[in-house]
Amino acid sequence: MIDYQEAPYLELDDYKAPKGIKCIFIPMDDNKKIRLAYWQNSSMQSEIRGTILLQQGHNEFIEKYFETIQELLNRNFNVVCFDWRGQGLSDKMIKNPNKQYISDFKIHDEDLQFIIDEIISKNFSEPLIAIGHSMGGYLILSSLKENAHKFSKVILSAPMLGFKNEFFLMPLISLVNIFFSKYNYLLGSQPNMGHETPFEQNDLTNDRKRYLRTQRLVRQKKEIRLWGVTNGWAKSAKKALMTIRKTGWAESILTKILIINSLDDKVVSSDKIIEMSKRLKNSKIINFKSCEHEILMEKDEHRKTFWLYFDKFINDLPFD
Repeated sequence: MIDYQEAPYLELDDYKAPKGIKCIFIPMDDNKKIRLAYWQNSSMQSEIRGTILLQQGHNEFIEKYFETIQELLNRNFNVVCFDWRGQGLSDKMIKNPNKQYISDFKIHDEDLQFIIDEIISKNFSEPLIAIGHSMGGYLILSSLKENAHKFSKVILSAPMLGFKNEFFLMPLISLVNIFFSKYNYLLGSQPNMGHETPFEQNDLTNDRKRYLRTQRLVRQKKEIRLWGVTNGWAKSAKKALMTIRKTGWAESILTKILIINSLDDKVVSSDKIIEMSKRLKNSKIINFKSCEHEILMEKDEHRKTFWLYFDKFINDLPFD
């Protein structure tokens, strides 16, 4: 691995980074820095099963997934993950560090492509398998148009393929970007302004312990979490979604894909996920009930089911 600037990471007394973590900043062409963490599995080379690219959703960060990363290491994979630019401890895109902003999701696509080509392909063993959650799920799916030959398999967890109430939301996004600054918080998005959302009011998980664990991490470095999305981010997200909904876009993707879908999801549209699964010719979908948006932050019983299907999918075993 080329020498890069060392990057910080957070830990709790009862929640440590998996052993072997390397955390670095990757400088991009526009001088923005991407925070990336990786683990090269300590198992014998003959036992390493490949490399997992584990990509977070909107307003998440690497540390949130330490538990999941350990479970992947236990399965003898290398693991690579990074904070999308604009969130976590990667560089923010505008002067206000509390706002989520991106002018075009193609910038995320380019960052992802660079990480695949210059970091993963040159330093980590194949096969390469991707896990993408929410916004990360959309971006991994989007990347398959260029990287179908590089990913052997893909797991999409509650991918951001649509939102609730789009009949109202999509026209609103267009209107606010005409009349208001692209840097303003999206009208009606209810930014938290740095205040914690109580567990009882959250729409991410039913697991209190994991939810409070994330809050404890944020308290250590509050800038690791954003307050809300901007009009500009929403416009870019809308454009990205309209692209993948075009006739023929998904139908040409032949990569093996496992889709994890929460039917009770309040963050993204489970119906849009089901629609996409029907268009992807080599996909399987597992619909979870009684789960919120973040299956990997859910109660043990739901995570156990996730790992059951993950192992079957990776090992090409039947689901029945």
